Formats: sequence, structure tokens, C-alpha cells
Amino acid sequence: MKHLIEIKNKNGKQVVSARELYEFLGYNSSQWKRWYTKNIVNDDFFEENTDYQTLDIMSNGNATKDFALSIDMAKELSMLSRTLRGKQARTYFIQIEKKYSSTNRIADPMELVIQIAQNSIDLRKKQEAIEQDVSEIKEDLKVLKEKNETNPNFFTVVGYATLLGRKINLEFAKKIGKEASKICRERNIEPSTIPDPRFGRVKTYPKEILESIIKQ
Repeated sequence: MKHLIEIKNKNGKQVVSARELYEFLGYNSSQWKRWYTKNIVNDDFFEENTDYQTLDIMSNGNATKDFALSIDMAKELSMLSRTLRGKQARTYFIQIEKKYSSTNRIADPMELVIQIAQNSIDLRKKQEAIEQDVSEIKEDLKVLKEKNETNPNFFTVVGYATLLGRKINLEFAKKIGKEASKICRERNIEPSTIPDPRFGRVKTYPKEILESIIKQ
């Protein structure tokens, strides 16, 4: 939005300098006092501290008056000028009001409820994603631990599947374990065991045996 007249914030309200508005409207600078006395101070339509506030300022080294106008009052004064600039100023203030109201609008209670619910769902999804990441990290650490505590070429069924980037359930892991144990017996290979917080101890098998079974 093109900046025509500066909008300031005073006590939580948007206000406009009457002097700046006067200058923008193109009035004679020598008639300033006469203009504000007639159109602001002595106008019964406007109320001080409601529509405007009186300010004592210094201009060119001289004490003078200025007025902090509400946006509504600034629109009224712009209309009174009956000039092209007055029309421009009024349109500008209307745009300012629309922008301000859209960014400071109080949401409908139902909208707030829906937004809170949606935020809760989004937060839960993020939490689940984080938990999944943590679970996968723990599993990866477990695989590394297993490799350090046993023969580096021996793995648990779940550990080796994880190393391959595959997820298997408990039933399928048991099935692979039985097949791996059978092959180990046939080849006279003794499986190792490692501690497991869920099952006490679990067997580990040679990498090549697990690879041949899992990739079938």
C-alpha cells in the first residue's frame, strides 16, 4: 500500500497527525490555526479524547498545536475538503482500516476450537514422527552394540534386517531364526548369544546365513 500519510499508534489506537493531513490536503500553511480551530476545536461533532487528542509541539522553533486524529475523524476531515487529494486521503484511510481489522480480527470461538484441535493433531503427528526416529536410532545403536559384543560377522535376525533397512515382525523373525539354526547345525556352526532387554538373551547367526534366508 502506497504511504500517503504516516499512521501512528497511540494508546493502542491508530492515529494521524492533523498537521500532516492538513499539509497533504494542500491547504495554505498560514491558515493552519484558523482551520484547526474551526474544524477540530470548535466543531461540536468531534469530541476531544474520543475523536482526537490535543498535542503541544514545537515547529520551526515556535510552540504550536497538533492533534492526534482517529482514522474515522481523519476520513471526515478529508471528505470536507472536497478535493481530489481529500478523496485520495479518505480511500487511503479506508484501506488502512481494512488491513488493520483483518490482522487484528477476533476469531470466532468455533474457529478457535477448530484451530486448537488442528494444532493438537499436528503436534501429535510430529511427536509420533520423533518417536519413530528415536526408535530407529535405538535399533541402529543396538545393531552396532551387537556387532561390538559378538563376532562382527554374527547378527541377530532383527539386527541384520535393520542393517538391510528392512522391518520384520516378531513371528517372521522367529521363522528366520529357526531356519538359521537349522543351517548352523548342518554346517556345524555354533550360534552366539547376546543380552536382550526384552528376551534375556537372543541368538546371533553368521551374516551369510541370514543374508541367504532374508533375501529369499
